[in-house]
Amino acid sequence: MKKLGVYTTPSGQKIAIRLIEKTDTDLLVEMFEKLSPESRRLRFQLYTARIPEERMRQEAKALTDCDPQRHLAVVATITGDDSQEHAVGVAHFARATPKATDAEVAIVVRDDFQRKGLGKHLLRTLANIARQRGVTHFTAWILAENIRLMKLVKGMELKDVESETRHGEQKIRVPLEAQVPEKQGCWLALSPRQWLGSKLFFGKHKQESSG
Repeated sequence: MKKLGVYTTPSGQKIAIRLIEKTDTDLLVEMFEKLSPESRRLRFQLYTARIPEERMRQEAKALTDCDPQRHLAVVATITGDDSQEHAVGVAHFARATPKATDAEVAIVVRDDFQRKGLGKHLLRTLANIARQRGVTHFTAWILAENIRLMKLVKGMELKDVESETRHGEQKIRVPLEAQVPEKQGCWLALSPRQWLGSKLFFGKHKQESSG
């Protein structure tokens, strides 16, 4: 288990950050089950919040058992009242080839741990590792229906950010060197286009024609 440090929330709660492991599948499934219906629907890119456990397990497996040359995930965990480890957030990047400099990134934080700065911390941790592996840009997609997040993007003061809109989705491409103003929070608190559902997470780079 490779530990990456501890994040302390504004209320003083300690959250452990570490690299994800192959044995974490059940840990992620449990977290997916605890997401709110809306968070679950947006993350799994479905029109229903009723996600079969088999689907959640498949997605969790895709994160815990992937090609380390192209994929990397970090997980945030707490020790519950039952003295067991529980996941409260996970961030992941994936690129088409081991030498690709662009990586699609995704992050999800359990609803009861949102707005505590955890998403920002996970992204910064992931970005530091990505830089060391030659990644220069993170990309993410935002659904047009996610109005709150669209407004958030427009209100941010990010530099050197590229964006495009296709078929009701907005793609953002940001250099890892870009600094996010502290008051604006983390740009990737915006859910990417297909959290865990993107073909990229299963080793197939999204085709440009698919939009």
